[in-house]
Amino acid sequence: MLEVKDGDRTLQFNGTLLAKSTSQRRGAFRWIEFELYRTESGSYILARIGVSLVFHGAACSLVKKYGLSEKSNTQLEPGAIPCELCEPDDMIDLVFPEKYRYWAQISEKSDAVLDALYKYDENGARYLTSVAQRLMQEAAKVDKNIATVYNYEIIP
Repeated sequence: MLEVKDGDRTLQFNGTLLAKSTSQRRGAFRWIEFELYRTESGSYILARIGVSLVFHGAACSLVKKYGLSEKSNTQLEPGAIPCELCEPDDMIDLVFPEKYRYWAQISEKSDAVLDALYKYDENGARYLTSVAQRLMQEAAKVDKNIATVYNYEIIP
């Protein structure tokens, strides 16, 4: 049984991991991770996690804005870094780490997966981020439906 999170919800299903991709790079303190699954019934589950290693002090305006909860500084993730805005000292007992942001989408068809990954720039031009392209390239190697919608697009 596989599990992915969607906000506070947990989706459980039987299936196969088709591909995963990350925008993480050396020195990054925030990044995106994608995973794409195919369920036994043939549906697709696209999961995204927004990861952050940033923590804040109690007086930081972002604590309330983001609804952050306090933790002991001993519970911080390895590599956690202080907020550039409030510059909390990592020696204080209580800090407010940013939360991971979980999102998932269930799609019956492969084209809905691709549609969910598209972004639009300020002029309305549609594009895929590098991390989304890598996800689809890897998934296309193992799933013919993903390969069809990713590798070929008919422009009307």
